[in-house]
Amino acid sequence: MDLEQLQELLLLHNLNLVALRSVEPRTVVAGVALGVMTQLQVPAPPAQQPPQQPQEQQEKAYLYEGCLRSGDCLEHGGTVVVLGDVNPGAQIRAAGDVIVWGRLRGMAHAGSRGNAAARIAALQLQPQQVRIASTTALGPDERPPGQPEQAVQRNGQIVIEAARITRDFTPIRKPQVLVVR
Repeated sequence: MDLEQLQELLLLHNLNLVALRSVEPRTVVAGVALGVMTQLQVPAPPAQQPPQQPQEQQEKAYLYEGCLRSGDCLEHGGTVVVLGDVNPGAQIRAAGDVIVWGRLRGMAHAGSRGNAAARIAALQLQPQQVRIASTTALGPDERPPGQPEQAVQRNGQIVIEAARITRDFTPIRKPQVLVVR
């Protein structure tokens, strides 16, 4: 059951979803898209660390709290979550997804190790450039629609659409195809 279905089910019972708290960034982005007050919680670290896996198998997310300014470069071997803005001239490179809880106006490269299924999501997606795996595109010229968006790769092109919780989804609005450079 996705968040929209949950909201509809609550409405059938005369209940309203007014706030959402989650440790999953995608769930929080979906809550914002539905107009629900949201809070992203960082889970407490476990009391005992499990044995380390080889570096190639690790895909842990890296959480960065703060704004990235021009000249800053954040690179990680898994998913990167930024709680803040990514300003023009700043760069993010991630082997997994790039999720920005703020404005993305710099450069973002998701799937930097060849993962074409990676995505770039932000509350306001206004990047100078986006890259997913080896595909590169310039950011859109028009202002974002006021809802969280994501950039994904489809048929060798980067497409910007409304952000969703899962990878299997139907866009809320017609996707915008960007020029591949």
